[in-house]
Amino acid sequence: MLFALALLAAPADPGPPFPRIANCYGVGLKPDSTPQDLAEIARCDLLIGGVWCNWAEPEQRRRLAGHLAELKRLNPHLIVLDFSSSAPYHYPNDTRFPAGGWLLQPDGKRVLGWPGTAMINLRRPDVLGFLTARSVESVKDKCFDGSFIDCMGSSFDWWACNIERGEAYQIDADGDGKPDDRKQLDEQWIEAKTQLSRQVRAALGDDGLFMTNQAGYWGLPDMNGILLEDYLDYVLAGQWDFERVMDEYFRWTAAPRRPNLTTIVSSSALEPPFDPWKSMPEPDRNALLERGRTRLDRMRFGLAATLMGDGYYAYDLHTRWRGQRWWYPEYDAPLGYPKSPGAPQPDGTWRREFDGGTVIVNPTPLDQRVGFPGRHRDVSAGKVARELVVPALDGRIFLPTNAAETPGQVPDPVPLFTAAGPETVLERDGRVLVRFRGGAALCDSDGRVQMVTDGGKELARGLTTFVAQTPWRDFAYQDQRHELLPDGVQFHCRRSEGEVVLDCTEEVRA
Repeated sequence: MLFALALLAAPADPGPPFPRIANCYGVGLKPDSTPQDLAEIARCDLLIGGVWCNWAEPEQRRRLAGHLAELKRLNPHLIVLDFSSSAPYHYPNDTRFPAGGWLLQPDGKRVLGWPGTAMINLRRPDVLGFLTARSVESVKDKCFDGSFIDCMGSSFDWWACNIERGEAYQIDADGDGKPDDRKQLDEQWIEAKTQLSRQVRAALGDDGLFMTNQAGYWGLPDMNGILLEDYLDYVLAGQWDFERVMDEYFRWTAAPRRPNLTTIVSSSALEPPFDPWKSMPEPDRNALLERGRTRLDRMRFGLAATLMGDGYYAYDLHTRWRGQRWWYPEYDAPLGYPKSPGAPQPDGTWRREFDGGTVIVNPTPLDQRVGFPGRHRDVSAGKVARELVVPALDGRIFLPTNAAETPGQVPDPVPLFTAAGPETVLERDGRVLVRFRGGAALCDSDGRVQMVTDGGKELARGLTTFVAQTPWRDFAYQDQRHELLPDGVQFHCRRSEGEVVLDCTEEVRA
């Protein structure tokens, strides 16, 4: 009897193999999409928005439904979410929106949001009801697999208010003619977004797919995951700790609802103007896109970091222009499924083993050598060897192979910035590494220390970040130059703060 019950129990769906690739907001699925469009789109495992249709036209709906069916045939794992709404703002020309639902200032004027929108008042139950109804419409009328709500971060959305023009504003959400307290607004918006997530879950039922852009842990019971938009960009900019992002990512990939749709999207960090289709000539747009597409170290860093957990990954140009259909050889790496969780290593890298290979991400400022008992191929560089390199702030996928050793098409960085080596002083891309007995110090071109290590662990990281997080403020730097010494480096520059100007000489010696 027990054996019969075991036969009847269907195994849990493991989801798509890894890497799992997503597209955010701009994949461009339309009723008139071509077979080539569908072939490109079907390579993705998750689409978040980017589907365009005149829903009032039955013929357009019919053709789009046919395209969705074909995509599912090409990729049975594909999940398509509708961009149902943005929590902080909406389009003023939508006559269905509650007439009194706009967020006002004490003088009665509206607060503008993302270009073309106005901020909405989440304190009003009719506004929450409107947003909930849009999510229901996405699933039950438009036949998407699920609903996505943008901008559900745990605070009032200060960043979005008058974002394009940067004009000063005040908020009067309670309508008493007085500016509201910032702390109270944050608390009220968290409460409202929590309520919205509960309403959407109740309306979609337990099996409905529901995802948001960001959310506090208050959303864990109701959501199938969140979008961690540009989180790793902040790591690359030196503003956030890698471990902080990983903690957040692992918390959400462990959320109880399945399938889990948690996604990391990274960008090239090349910022276009708002509405680049109108504000930039086509040659300039194309040049910008190509620069973004080829910032491969950023793409690899985000992909390898995402592969430390079980989420999806997307890489595109920028927050202001998401959703390019860029595709890279790394996306086709036959990793299969993980053998173990991703975990930090003694050298500061993170590593995860898969059925088909090994993924290593290096969030440290130094290059790291990694060794294998047998030959492996670096998917990005084409190099085949037993010892390979993961450059600083980069990531690599390594596949076992019987092929002969080869240097590949992409050389390792020269010189390698590793903690150990025969040279005392090394210079690369404006940075200087000074090695001393058992460790090394890494400085930028201004002489600011980026990292000190004893060769096994970091003793200090990002002293400029420490300055930025205290009442102290760093100087402005001008006229920088440096010269290498046999046992170190000497920096020269002019530092200023207001009318105070200092000529500075700094030496870093082994």
